Amino acid sequence: MSTHRPEGRHFGVVRELKNQYAEAQSPDIPKEHLERIQARVKELLPALMAWRERFPAILASRLKPATLGSVAGHPDVTFEQHLLIAKTGLLVFAVDDIADGEIGSLEDAQLQAALERYVETARAPDSQDWRGTDEASVVGAAVQDVARQLHAAAGARRYLALWQEHFRRMCSGHLTELRDKRRYQQDGALPSLEHYLDVSRWTCGAPMYHSAALVVLGPELSADPLEEPRIERALSDMALLSRWMNDVRSLERERAEGKFNSLTLLCAAGMPEAQAEREAVERSGKHLESLVDVAGKLPESLLPWGKTLVATGHFSRMFYMQREFHHPESSG
Repeated sequence: MSTHRPEGRHFGVVRELKNQYAEAQSPDIPKEHLERIQARVKELLPALMAWRERFPAILASRLKPATLGSVAGHPDVTFEQHLLIAKTGLLVFAVDDIADGEIGSLEDAQLQAALERYVETARAPDSQDWRGTDEASVVGAAVQDVARQLHAAAGARRYLALWQEHFRRMCSGHLTELRDKRRYQQDGALPSLEHYLDVSRWTCGAPMYHSAALVVLGPELSADPLEEPRIERALSDMALLSRWMNDVRSLERERAEGKFNSLTLLCAAGMPEAQAEREAVERSGKHLESLVDVAGKLPESLLPWGKTLVATGHFSRMFYMQREFHHPESSG
């Protein structure tokens, strides 16, 4: 395996907010809840670190954010469930890092082949051989390990296909983003904001991650014909509220990677950066409001999952207000 920085190539590139927001000053999270989150994160980290030793291409800097996201969103589940959900969160980071070139050095055709094989691995874990030692193969082996566990999880009969579809959308979205990135690098052509959001809501990984939680937790089956469209709407709102907030913090890193995001597109349309930031925060808030609405309309068996989405949405916004989620030790 080639050597690489354990934090990633652009780990230190963090953008500071240009505006003040009420959510950053008074997060509505009880102290005892935060203490429970911190205690479980501390408990989980050694197990997750041991798992990462088997797949060392996964960046060490991703361990704490993945663990924090798992616990904050699902505070009352078992240790083993937290661990599997956190591993799924690490896959979001790892696939994104391969696609962005944060780790590895794949040519575009090689990246396409790797992403397509990841999708096949999610569909049928033993269909691919991941014994290579390059970064992309090590990440593939991690996908294989997690996929095997999800195939055997409590909710696999009902929700595995949903997770597989969102894993596919995530990987397909990365390929679309690669093509958009190349056009931008070659002639400065930017996509429309609508196109960008339609693709990046999948590549942010939130729909894949939260559908995996359904597989892990295995809520009872529902006969409600509106279950699936409401799940999809909830996943989309969760993704977009996260995407807008991520873009607020990641603009400088995207620039360093030769990429663009929603703030880039708003600024290219003539909006000052501080105003674009505020627009992004407001749009994120609207998606949170929509998420609260649809989560309350889910079938009874899915109401706890919907509550975790809403709690995660609030936590995500508060966290991004204070600091860059991908770099939780930095000060905001």
